[in-house]
Amino acid sequence: MSRFIKLGGFFLIYYLAIGGQATAQVTHPMIPTTRYDVTQYGASASSSDNTIAFQKAIDACTASGGGIVNVPAGTFLCGPIIMKDRVNLCISKGAVLKMLPYGKGNGADPGSYPNIGVSDHYTHFIYGRGVHDIMISGNGTIDGQGAGWWKVVRAKEIAIKRGCIIRLDECKNIEIKDITLQNSPNVHITIGRKSSNAIISHVTIEAPNDSPNTDGIDTWAPNVNISDCNISCGDDNVAMDAASANVIIKRCKFGYGHGCSIGSFTTGVNHILVDSCTFTNTTAGIRLKSNRERGGDEHDIVYSNIEMDGVKNPIYISSYYPKTPKQPTDDAASSVTDKTPSWKHILIKNVTVRNSENALLIWGLPEQHVSDVILDNVKVSARKGIVINYADGIVFKNHSAFTVTQGDYIQQYESKVSGL
Repeated sequence: MSRFIKLGGFFLIYYLAIGGQATAQVTHPMIPTTRYDVTQYGASASSSDNTIAFQKAIDACTASGGGIVNVPAGTFLCGPIIMKDRVNLCISKGAVLKMLPYGKGNGADPGSYPNIGVSDHYTHFIYGRGVHDIMISGNGTIDGQGAGWWKVVRAKEIAIKRGCIIRLDECKNIEIKDITLQNSPNVHITIGRKSSNAIISHVTIEAPNDSPNTDGIDTWAPNVNISDCNISCGDDNVAMDAASANVIIKRCKFGYGHGCSIGSFTTGVNHILVDSCTFTNTTAGIRLKSNRERGGDEHDIVYSNIEMDGVKNPIYISSYYPKTPKQPTDDAASSVTDKTPSWKHILIKNVTVRNSENALLIWGLPEQHVSDVILDNVKVSARKGIVINYADGIVFKNHSAFTVTQGDYIQQYESKVSGL
């Protein structure tokens, strides 16, 4: 118990949260129930481009005080649209909202996604900046038609700036629920910088495991609740980046992807709870990643009640993203700055890992060790063993056990480890 007290008040939030109470203080959007059907503004499943009609419906809705912009059953092709205050964009059951396809890269081809006036530079599909009380909901599907975009990226012939399916910057009181998102050109959902108060629940996200940069959900903002989502994609299932504080992620299912990650931009990421989630054939599970130029003030982080199967890197904490040295002596200490990663006060509790390639990696910097990490009732079955370098106060407790079938059980350098 003394260690819980040492780790601070977040553990009170942790125990309340796993008892069923959502403790991050988020504000639901306040949106009237008046309905505005996009077909009343000219949208049609037979049209090759419904962008103008969709924007007219959103603009009329917000001008009248807000309400529900309804997309009925059918398939609607559309270009970029802008969210406005007090609007719920509802993708109804049976509705498929499709991004216009990539085209030839100039954005001028009929029926292709428009650029911003610069070749191969594209805006986001559903975008908002500085707006409040917004929702994207419904039991329908939003399809990014990403294959054409990914082909260009893989070819590496030209630089291309792809948009997200949903990105919201400087927004507050956000809710995204019930929808299916698939095949984004880039990230599926981004809660962007200077936003706050976001709820994402019962969302399904699907993209091929080799689709480039198709993160499921990225956060760059405080006060975010993510729950009951099912995410398989080509990059991080979730990435909590700079300024992601007071984030709770619960009861999510992660398939292929790069894990429920923190970073790699980690400045001001703290008070994080990931609880009651499963990982199946995911590249990584608990993944905390940063480097000397991207960190600072990372603390009070909990991953609890986690099940993993077939995860290559189940527990991974590194201050050397994207490339860890071959040996800890390969890198000399640098001066500590306000951007130096400072991973500390981390609890990993009630975690079971089966069929893993690697057991555990904790690798701090010679000038700034990872510190105060508790692994409580953590059971891992892996092919390769434990690596702990430049880390202090690493405590294994409550029958934590690691089964390793190849190589050294543990390798450590300049670290203080107990209880294993």
